[in-house]
Amino acid sequence: SLGEDSTVIDFGDEVCIISTDPITGAIEGIGELAVHISCNDIAANGGHPVGVQVLLLLPETINEAQIELIMTDIDTTARKLGIEVLGGHTEITSKVKDVIVAVTAVGRAKRNQYVTSSGAQAYDSVIITKGVGIEGTLIIAKEFQDRIPGIVRDDILDLASQLSVVPEGLLAAQFGVSAMHDITEGGLLGAAIELASASELGIEIWESEVYIPALTERISSKLNLNPLALLGSGSMLITTDRGNDLIAHLRFHGIKAYIVGRIIPPTANFLVQKDGIKRPLPAFVQDELWNLYKNENGDHSDLESNH
Repeated sequence: SLGEDSTVIDFGDEVCIISTDPITGAIEGIGELAVHISCNDIAANGGHPVGVQVLLLLPETINEAQIELIMTDIDTTARKLGIEVLGGHTEITSKVKDVIVAVTAVGRAKRNQYVTSSGAQAYDSVIITKGVGIEGTLIIAKEFQDRIPGIVRDDILDLASQLSVVPEGLLAAQFGVSAMHDITEGGLLGAAIELASASELGIEIWESEVYIPALTERISSKLNLNPLALLGSGSMLITTDRGNDLIAHLRFHGIKAYIVGRIIPPTANFLVQKDGIKRPLPAFVQDELWNLYKNENGDHSDLESNH
């Protein structure tokens, strides 16, 4: 259903969690992103990833060295997460013009400990980990580096190290939370709308409480982007009726977290701006990264979304 990115299969004492995500884009780093976004879906259900199946659909212009780079990237990322590349399929076809990497992640969780996006309760606190716009900032820092002078390789490596939400997903599930959703397309606002829809409730986001990393703030200001609607893999959206306790629990384990809103009865979804004005959120949030590509290219007829 809308807002639920994984399937959960009952195996008795444990459940199996499966999620699939495609990603397109530049060859450099595509394998790392593909593994993380699928495993993040598993983490959003409170599961521990076990392994990934990888489908590569490749254009005829690709060469063997580029294919090896993608698979090395995938293997390295999987090893860092302590999981296996279970198998998959590689195909070179005239039907695609860009690299497509589709990853199916498989995970497991205790039957009484998995979490969905649909379990939020009215007046729960809404929490995010780390900050907004992590993945979008990483992509922009790589692809638009000439527009943002002063970005160094350490900035990119730091962002890349934050892409996984597996640690906070497992910690939050063990703590006991009502709902989780990893922040991807549409950023914080997109994830908030999906979680509220899945839970059949409303949500209120407080702009003044949202942590925006310094590089994300700088890039957003330079390119006139809304960081709250920027591709946000690397951050988890969590709801709980024990918000301060959860924040203390996560920070004890080295993960920064912030209360940025609350769940409300099912009237509408709102953004409370820094000036105190409350504005309804639209039913769908267009990701700022897509808008950037569209503006750079004049139209988006030949563009694919990153996910």
